Formats: sequence, C-alpha cells, structure tokens
Amino acid sequence: MTLADRPADSWIEQTLQLIGQGALGDAGSLALSRLAQARTADGLHALALVRLEQGDPRAALTLLRTVELIAPSPRLHHNMAIALGRLGQTMDAITLEQRVIEAAPDYVPSYKALAGLLQREGDLAAAADVMGVLCGRAVEAHAPAVLRDAVATLREIGHPPRTWSRLANMLRIGGHEDEANVLLDLRLAQHPRDLGALLIRAMATLRVVHMSEAEVRDRRARYADALSTLEAAVAEASAEELASAAGEVGMAKPFFLSYQGEDDTDLQRRYGRVVSAMMAARFPDPLPPPPTDRPRIRVGFVTAYMTLHSVSKLFRGWIRDLDRSKFEVFGYQLSPDADPTRDEIAGWCERFVSGDHDGETWRRILAEDAPDVLIYPEIGMHPLAVQLAAQRLAPVQAMAWGHPVTSGLETVDYFLSSALMEPETGDQHYVERLVRLPGLSIAYAPLPVGDATMARDRLGLREDAVVYVCCQSLFKYLPRHDEVFLAIAVARPDAQFLFIGDGGHPATAVFRTRLERAFGKAGLDFARHVAITPPVAPDAFPALLKAGDIYLDSIGWSGGNTTLEAVACDLPVVTLPTVLMRGRHSAAILTQMGLGDTIATGIVDYITRAVRLADPERRAALVERQRAGRPKLYGDMRPVQALERLLVRAVAERRPPPPVADADEELWATG
Repeated sequence: MTLADRPADSWIEQTLQLIGQGALGDAGSLALSRLAQARTADGLHALALVRLEQGDPRAALTLLRTVELIAPSPRLHHNMAIALGRLGQTMDAITLEQRVIEAAPDYVPSYKALAGLLQREGDLAAAADVMGVLCGRAVEAHAPAVLRDAVATLREIGHPPRTWSRLANMLRIGGHEDEANVLLDLRLAQHPRDLGALLIRAMATLRVVHMSEAEVRDRRARYADALSTLEAAVAEASAEELASAAGEVGMAKPFFLSYQGEDDTDLQRRYGRVVSAMMAARFPDPLPPPPTDRPRIRVGFVTAYMTLHSVSKLFRGWIRDLDRSKFEVFGYQLSPDADPTRDEIAGWCERFVSGDHDGETWRRILAEDAPDVLIYPEIGMHPLAVQLAAQRLAPVQAMAWGHPVTSGLETVDYFLSSALMEPETGDQHYVERLVRLPGLSIAYAPLPVGDATMARDRLGLREDAVVYVCCQSLFKYLPRHDEVFLAIAVARPDAQFLFIGDGGHPATAVFRTRLERAFGKAGLDFARHVAITPPVAPDAFPALLKAGDIYLDSIGWSGGNTTLEAVACDLPVVTLPTVLMRGRHSAAILTQMGLGDTIATGIVDYITRAVRLADPERRAALVERQRAGRPKLYGDMRPVQALERLLVRAVAERRPPPPVADADEELWATG
C-alpha cells in the first residue's frame, strides 16, 4: 500500500500522523504530492505574479521560492529572475536567466529578459549575443514571429551579435532577407569598410522565390548596384581588409542569381574578381608547382557531395573510369559525411581525404599532394568549393556542371560541359574556356530504382488525378511560367501538380501564395490542382516519382539527374529547352535517347504535349519509346576518353619546358 492509499480523514491529518511517528520523509513526500494534485503550486505562482504587478517583488519572490519546492519550471525561474531584477539583484537575475536558457533552450521569454538585464548593465555586446542565439533557434524552428521580435530587439540594442555574419547568411538563405539586412546595418554602422558585410549585403538583395516578374527585375538591379558598391570598396581596400573578408567567400555567394533565367556572365565575372582579390590577399604566397617526373598525371576531384547526391550521381563515372595507366585519381570530400556511395567512390581513389576541415587545412592538404589537375564537379553550392577554386591550387583547374553556371573565377581554366546541352552561343556564357564533351558529358550508370512506391494520399494527391510531377526546387519555377500550370488545368480539370517544398520555409509560402493568386484569378481551385509535399530522402525519391503520371520539366532550369531518374521510373518527360545550358539538360537527355521529336518547340507546344499525355495510351506509347532509348544513356565512354585527352594536353601546356643545359654543364654531365 502506498502513501496515497492510506485511509485518513484528510491528507493534512495524515501528514501530521506521519510527523508524529517520525516518518518525516514520508510526510514531506505526501505533502508535496498533495499540493501538486491540488494545483496549489499554480495558485501560489499566480499570486506571486499579482504581487509583482502590485510592486512587491520581495513577497513575490518568497511565494515563487515556495513554488520552486513543489513544481520547478522554466517559467517559474524566469519569473524569479524578474523579481530578483526588480529587487536590484541584477547579477543573480542574469545568472538565473542563463540557467533557464541552458536547461530549456526553447523557452523564449528568458532570452529577451536576459538581453534586457545585460543591456541595463551596459553590456550591449552580450545582450546582442543572446538575441543572436534566439534568432538562430527561431530560424531552425520555423518561428517567424519569434524571429521578427528578436531582430527588432537587436535593432533596439543597436549592436550586432558576434555571429552576425553566420546569422545574416542563414537568414538570407532561409528567405528572411529583411531580417538579414538589419544585422548587416548594425555591423556596417560600426564598421563601414567591412568588405565581408558588403559581400553579404550584395547577396541579401537576391530572393529565394519571387512573387512576380517585376520583382525579379528589381532584385537583379539591386544586386548589380550592391555589387558596384562592393567593387568600389574592394578597389580602395588594404590587403588586411581584403584578407579579413576571405572567410565570407563561399558563405556569401550569388546562388539564387542564376535562377532568375538570365545570362549572368558579366555579373559573375565581376563577383569572381571581388572574391579572388579577397582570397589572394588571404593567401598571397603561390604554391610550388607539382613535380614533373611523375609517370602519371595526378587528378583530384574536389566536392562536398561524394555521398548519395545529384552531383555524385552525375560525375562519379569520371572518377571510376579515368584510365589508371595514365592518371592517379585522388578524391577530396569537403565534408565528413559517409554512406555506401561515398565508400564506393573512396574505393576507386588512390588517395581519399574527407573531413570537417576549414579552407586553410584543405589548402595545406592539396599543397602536400600537389595535384596536376583539380576538377570541381560543382562550384557555387558548397562554400569551401568556392573558396578553394578562387585560388590557384593546381596548374590545371576545371569545373563541371553540377551547378551549371560560370564560376566567374579566372583561376578556373575550363568549364566541362555537354555537347548536347550547349547552344551554339554557349562560349559567350562562361569566363572559363568551354569544353563540349561528347553526348551528355558523363559516364552515367543507372541507379537502382527499386519496387517501392508512395501512396498518393501520403503526398496529398487524388487517386483519380492525372499527376504532373514538378519536383525541382521551388526557386526554379519563375512567375513568367505560371501560365503553364493554369493552361494545363483548364484543359485537364483532373490535373494535379505535385511540387516539393519545405512547409516551414518562407520561400514555400511565397510560392504557394503566388500560385494561389494565379489560380484564383483564372477561376481555378488551387487546392484541387496543386499539392506541395515535404522533401524526401534521396533513396526515397524514385518512389515519389512513381506516384506521378508525367514529369513536367522546369522551364529555364531543366532537370538533369532528376530527368534521368524520371526516365528510369518510366515517367514520360515534357521539356522545353531555353537559350542557356542550364535550361537544356532534359532536351539533351531525350536527344541522346533518340527522342528529339518529343521536345517542345515553344510554350504552346509544351502545354499541348503535357495535355496530350494525360491520355493513358499516349503516355504508354511514349514510355515504351523511352524504355527502348534508355540504354543509350548508360555506359557512354566517349566523354571520359575526351576528358582524358583534354587533361593530357592541358597539363602538357602548363608544365614548364625542361631546362636546357649550357655548354659547360653538358660537357661536365657527359664526362
């Protein structure tokens, strides 16, 4: 029988009996349990708050300390800190609020209270740091109201947190450009010549998803203006000022610029000069050239994406298939991530290095290995890839189309592209020298699709719908192409478009609002025609694709790996090539398969083909043609062989000629 089971006229009488018997522990336990059951703690807590409001913090604190014995909580300790603060015991209040945040990091009121206490003590930097922590947690928790309030408090404090640069980048990437600019304003008010802040400020002009075409034009113009301001500051900066900004290179990059659907070559060239100047100031000493007496050319592949990722899927064949009688293959994974894909790629390399290293450590690793060639499968996504590529770390440096936009860096010699993807005018779109490798440029191997499928209801889809899979990142869908979805929905009332978007990301909200307005204006039911599902793991992506009927390629930034997977999953593809290489991936894939006649020639033709494929017989016929052509995508060794020839020639051109001995040396050497 437990204490609670003992019969007594009242729990108070029972407690007294236990005390009389000397069972003080049992008596205390009973009293506390009964107080909690009777919600006495809540009553005392409420009474304490009344005393606080009545201006009697001492009485309030006495009550709160009583409650602490019964039912301690973050809220209770926060209110105790308020009482301590009003009693003038500021340091005790600060200590208590710090303990609350440490024990309950999601308890928001303590952050603002602690910042206020620190501000009262004149420690603005510490107060700002507290709110900086709250900003980061608010972004991670998708709590926009908390974030706005925290940023407003920072503005009132008038001081940036020490983590201002990391936070500003986190905010702008997270779709909170206005909040990022508040942090940058605070930093630049103290340090107007901070080139790192000016670099981030330029990137913060770019939005993730745009509400209208007018906004696209406005953001592009604002970016160009901010870049001009940065260029002027760089031209006047000292070597020390340039070097201090090098840490922001790669963290602050114009990733979202390239999704505006325009030729970015000039803007990228200007950006490239700026970041190259920063990296050159940070690392002014050139690396020694690699030895010339090695029997094989040493080629290093540098990327953070050796694990299962679109980059590894596309370019792993280069690593696997380079002729080992001519080339040593080294792999440099700019992250510590590991999975079976990473392990397989590592097994193909004669040396493989991975880890959570900073840029300086990677530079040292590369200097020790002294590769003849560095190939970056992408430059523009991972920060370290940008930092390293902006330096001359090998005699020959090249990038591939993992991020299919010119790097703007004069330290990158070649852009390794696809002959089928590049337009005739493609050379104009790169700072690097364009190399058109045969076919798709890749030695692609089919990845396992598996038998798994996703139930449509899990994805928010109707069982009777004709599902058009639109599974690219939402920033690939420009407002100028919203008409496509409307026209298909008008022609096919049973159409449903499946997009992928993080429900907590502001960009998803912008995209949803934009399409809701467009569908509403056209008299269409957005909820009936559009489903936005959360992202899935890479190995689950084929199952998602198979829930659809038709793969509707994004216009302007075409699917590459996604299209290859859609074909493998027997989804018929609708695509429209544009004037830039990044908008021509799917067209190249279909061409390689012998399906060039299925490529749309304009917007109207694109819509017409999408509508016609709603017919099951037309879909089945196209799928059969895709199946017949699919083997042509795999095992193409022509790109690797062309890459080998390029590397041999490029290394030979970069190597210094052998020294010519003078007459005396020659006589001495021959005896």
